[in-house]
Amino acid sequence: MAYTGVPAVGGAPVPKGEERMTVWRITGGEGGPGGPRPERTAPRYDVVELDTPLLRIEGAADAPWLRVSGEVDVSNAGDLKRALRSARARVDGDLHLDLAGVDFIDVAGLRAFTLTARDLAERGGLLVLHSVSAHIDKLVRLIGWDAVPGLELHCRLRP
Repeated sequence: MAYTGVPAVGGAPVPKGEERMTVWRITGGEGGPGGPRPERTAPRYDVVELDTPLLRIEGAADAPWLRVSGEVDVSNAGDLKRALRSARARVDGDLHLDLAGVDFIDVAGLRAFTLTARDLAERGGLLVLHSVSAHIDKLVRLIGWDAVPGLELHCRLRP
């Protein structure tokens, strides 16, 4: 916002705190509002890393994304670790996980995330968790794993 000065209403100065301000709208680029925007495409999940009754993990062969859906607990945390390891092997840099479809995760599942994040941090990368539910966000912060090197919580879901 940019201050445009103290306007006069009926010739009298406006009381302090009631000044008018100009609000600048930031647009998506050239052309201003309504102009063309660069096209953003979502990753195409075309690799099934894991498909069990409790957990499904899909990858994008041409992008560093995994979509995780279902429930992650101690019974399938090893499967999650293997899927993360496989994705990490084919991706340079950061690895992104879409967690919008995760209904439940326990500490064993979060541990798989932290181990992967630390490994990626050693290579100069990040594990970025997207669409993080309130449950996951609270659990990560409660344990203190939000400070794990290489782990980034991004795009938290609204409660």
